[in-house]
Amino acid sequence: MNKKIRWTNRLLEVILWICSIVTIYPMLMVIITSFKSKGEAAYLNISLPSEWHIDNYITVLQKDFVQSLGNSVFISFISVALIVALSAFFSFVIVRRDTGPMRVSYKIITLGIIAPFAALPTIQLLQSIGMYGSRTSLCFVYASLYMPFSTMMISGFIKGIPRELDEAAVMDGAIGGRLFMKVIVPLLKPVLATTGVLNFMWVWNELQIPLYLLNSSSKWTLPLSVYNFYGQFSRSWNLVCADVVLVSLPVIIVYVFAQKWVIAGMTAGAVKG
Repeated sequence: MNKKIRWTNRLLEVILWICSIVTIYPMLMVIITSFKSKGEAAYLNISLPSEWHIDNYITVLQKDFVQSLGNSVFISFISVALIVALSAFFSFVIVRRDTGPMRVSYKIITLGIIAPFAALPTIQLLQSIGMYGSRTSLCFVYASLYMPFSTMMISGFIKGIPRELDEAAVMDGAIGGRLFMKVIVPLLKPVLATTGVLNFMWVWNELQIPLYLLNSSSKWTLPLSVYNFYGQFSRSWNLVCADVVLVSLPVIIVYVFAQKWVIAGMTAGAVKG
């Protein structure tokens, strides 16, 4: 039995090593290619460059990078704030008012997890209300797309909070919004941090939706800035990779510093759910 377990562990170790290599290879290729010349970068491999071109990053930074960074920061933070706030409040109402209409509402909103983004109806809706092309409209679209997942996570966490706590708070005079803000929200910090970080990563890295909904390059987010170096007649892979590295840095930094809250929120949600 021990020999069988040993061989199974070795097989799993080999599989994990292969998976690691498959995952790490593209990352190494992007990082190394970002320091190559345009000619060497065209081969898209992990061979070291004959000369390290740090000026690739300077070129990227000079190409409307700061403007795109500002757009990404604005859209990401407003979107995440809307998603977390609305999902938390909606989850509290659904869980505490355990009625037929509330259960139906919960099922309807969670169906949004599997509903794909439809560009044409969304564009027509935004045009009809005069918001098409604005950064604010993109924030509302993100909120509607990512609220279902956040609502599912937060409602599962709230179910683990005893109702007796609400009753005690009501007896002390905390009613309605005050009950939610003073009693429930402090207990939701782990799951709110988890949903906040996950939604930030999704919104920040999104490429397709801003391409459809932003009608001016001055409103482009950072992922769209890659089109400054990639086109029909010119493909500067060294600059594309340098741009990808710079775009990925904020997400990596946020995740590194918020990792403990993400793990705590996921673990707590799993136990309480």
